[in-house]
Amino acid sequence: MFLFIAFMLSTAIVAQVKISGKVVTIENNPVEYAEVILFSDKSVPLINSLTNEKGEFNIEYQKGIYKLEIRQFKEILYTKNIELNSDFEAGNIPVNTTNTLETVVISKKKELIERKVDRLVFNLENTISAVGGDALEALKITPGVQVRNENITIVGKQAIRVLIDDKMLELGEEDLANFLRSIPADNIKNIEVITTPPAKYDAAGGSGLINIKLKKSQKDAWSLTLGSTYLHRSKDDEGSVTSNFMYNKNKLSLNSSLNYRNGGESFDYQDYIYFSDEFWNTKQTFNRDYKRLNGVLGIQYAATSKWAFGFQYITNLNKTKANRPAGSFVYEYHNDVPFKNITAATNSNQKPDFQSINFFNEIKLDSIGKKIILNLDYFNFSNNDSRPYRGTSEIRDPYDIQYFKGINNNMQSTNNYSAKIDLELPAKFADWSTGGKISVSNTENNIASFNSGLVDNPVTDMPQISHRFDYDEYVQALYFSANKKFKNLEVQAGLRMEATQTKSHDGNLNAVVNNDYIKLFPTINLSYSPAENSTYRFSYGKRIGRPNFSELNPNITYVTPFLSVEGNPVLRPYFVDNFELIYSYKKLESKLYYSIENNMYNQIGLPDDNTSVVRLTNRNMFNIKRYGISELYVFDTFSWWSSYTTFVLNYLTAETINIPANGVDGFYSNFSTNNDFVLNKEKTVLLNFNFQCMPVGTYGVNRLDLSSSTSLSAQYLLLNKDLKITLKANDIFKTDKMRFNSTVNGIYRDSNYYFDTQYLQLSFNYKLGSNKVSVAKRRTGNEEERVRTGV
Repeated sequence: MFLFIAFMLSTAIVAQVKISGKVVTIENNPVEYAEVILFSDKSVPLINSLTNEKGEFNIEYQKGIYKLEIRQFKEILYTKNIELNSDFEAGNIPVNTTNTLETVVISKKKELIERKVDRLVFNLENTISAVGGDALEALKITPGVQVRNENITIVGKQAIRVLIDDKMLELGEEDLANFLRSIPADNIKNIEVITTPPAKYDAAGGSGLINIKLKKSQKDAWSLTLGSTYLHRSKDDEGSVTSNFMYNKNKLSLNSSLNYRNGGESFDYQDYIYFSDEFWNTKQTFNRDYKRLNGVLGIQYAATSKWAFGFQYITNLNKTKANRPAGSFVYEYHNDVPFKNITAATNSNQKPDFQSINFFNEIKLDSIGKKIILNLDYFNFSNNDSRPYRGTSEIRDPYDIQYFKGINNNMQSTNNYSAKIDLELPAKFADWSTGGKISVSNTENNIASFNSGLVDNPVTDMPQISHRFDYDEYVQALYFSANKKFKNLEVQAGLRMEATQTKSHDGNLNAVVNNDYIKLFPTINLSYSPAENSTYRFSYGKRIGRPNFSELNPNITYVTPFLSVEGNPVLRPYFVDNFELIYSYKKLESKLYYSIENNMYNQIGLPDDNTSVVRLTNRNMFNIKRYGISELYVFDTFSWWSSYTTFVLNYLTAETINIPANGVDGFYSNFSTNNDFVLNKEKTVLLNFNFQCMPVGTYGVNRLDLSSSTSLSAQYLLLNKDLKITLKANDIFKTDKMRFNSTVNGIYRDSNYYFDTQYLQLSFNYKLGSNKVSVAKRRTGNEEERVRTGV
């Protein structure tokens, strides 16, 4: 591998010099899509390039005497004679664009899928399949991402972490899903899938990060988008209203949104458990009604040409009520009639609230890009969770009945404080960056519970026992990274050090568990393009997966006296080494990947053959190796049809640790295709077809069975395409079911879960505002200030 890298470096470093600079207006705003041309001394054009969204350009050519010219719309804005003996940095080049842009609006549609040196960028606003949906629905159609129930993963890999505008969401699986459901997909600009994140990012997230970028305001414009959606499921309905306001004028930029959803959903669970003497068939229906309010407010102010500051505030308020009727039928193996029936009813009332605020400052140190970015962040997550339950256990012959009743109350509050500083230091040799972060998290759980067990008489009194569980986490990080672009080669490398201290305190046992460790997390991303449409990429990164606060909570929730769910306060982090080799040719991307995942944790059902009790808990329980291939193809040959298709196949080996089960080795496969069709010349009638299928799979101790999903969407554009009417039918054939089986402690369990993904959705979205925009699709405001990657 090192010989390969050395070969690429040696072929890239030839007798070339680099010409770079940044084209700006008189007001010091970047000029996008300006043409930069290098002429010979005889006025023969030699090489040209376009400025990017920051107004920057880079040209490499041989030493000599030339003329540098900048044009836009065939009008010459700037000329300069230059002699190239070494790299030439032009710095900021001010130009007068008043005449050229006075009556022109550039409209350049971005590629649906963009591949950068360290990430895949999915431009969600270029597809119709997520219109009217939410952020969780948007992730379901993102290439390389899989959402099953409330679990978000990279297809064929382990779980990831989710960011909103480069800010990590420290939420558990269920709470994260609820948060994403409150964000309209129409407010999302793009989704970044980062399988090998640069050193600037936190090392958390076993298989990488997903960064959801919200829409930002364009220069010298304002817009207001209003939307409403009605969604019908088989048992429940949902209604929502959304709004998004953006303003950018002079030195002030403002982005805000307010969104509300009210509805319900039902999940069906069925488990078959084969104990040594009896067979259990348990059926559950989880009915949930919810109200979700999400608000975002972001303000940025450019105090001077070198100093900008601002803040972003996010609030997410939820209120859910649920009931979970369950019934277990117990059979003897020689009899088809159950000898015991257990019925249970669990209710829950939850109020999860999330509040986040970010303050940021950006200070430019010079005209070539050196800057300091300071971020101060705080978030609070709180949840008042009450879950009473009751039921009976009846034996048929001879008839006998017993009762059970209980309640579980948990008041959880998590506060996180963090400070982060980034220094971006572009230089002739490479673009350097360094910085650090300090993060403090404190979680308090006040638990009050009662469980009667099976008793002969109905329970009338429930004296609750109080339980306190606290968890504190402190992380200090330093990083250093560099990015170098040669003629055909780009190298991005970095090293991150994180020191972590955790403290778990169990109030009932008066027990404290401390964990203190320091780890190094190297990353490298290489991109080599020997020809215009051909690119090779190699990446390696080391990651960590830390338990979230809900997974550590030892609070026990009883569904019945024979089925409980609990956390694990001694859960430890796991570590992942990811290797990827990617070849891209035009619209086709082929990937080979290999990962080593040590000390993995997951939820596991632990059955007891003597008591017939099943405990669902989290354990560090296996080491995993994955060998995989994936294909991604983007089809846009015809103006009326565009699509992207993915296929993943890997082989997984699992070695179990300290659990009474054997790991399952085997293949995993996944296929998906998303297609947009334009049905008329005016491009106002659109159709989308989406299909996903997972034929086979294994993970840890589980074997996964076939599942698939088919959806259709139709969209009609009115009023100069500012009004969108969309009708969507999701999971048409009701085949998106999770089927899996495992053998733990010698007991076989077969499960079949359905998460209410079949629905019909009608949405309306209308946009109004000012279109006086100098350059369309320009990224301004917080998006540039707060991007951590430097690419």
